[in-house]
Amino acid sequence: MTADDVNEHPEPTVVASYATEGEAEVAQAKLRAYGVESVLDDQIEGGSVPIEGEGGIGVEVRAADAADARTILGDDG
Repeated sequence: MTADDVNEHPEPTVVASYATEGEAEVAQAKLRAYGVESVLDDQIEGGSVPIEGEGGIGVEVRAADAADARTILGDDG
């Protein structure tokens, strides 16, 4: 992997985390409405409701979009 590959495909950044997949999907739809691509990362096994200490469902975006995504989601995440 070259430096250009890293710049072209930077690591995704988690901009918010939600307790349920439904909440994460709403956030993902909101980002999509503003033209920000995102993916969901189920940080707990089986997609169940997280217990204390587990991360839930993360919403990831390109590093370059992270600041905009956080602004768009505001207090949602």
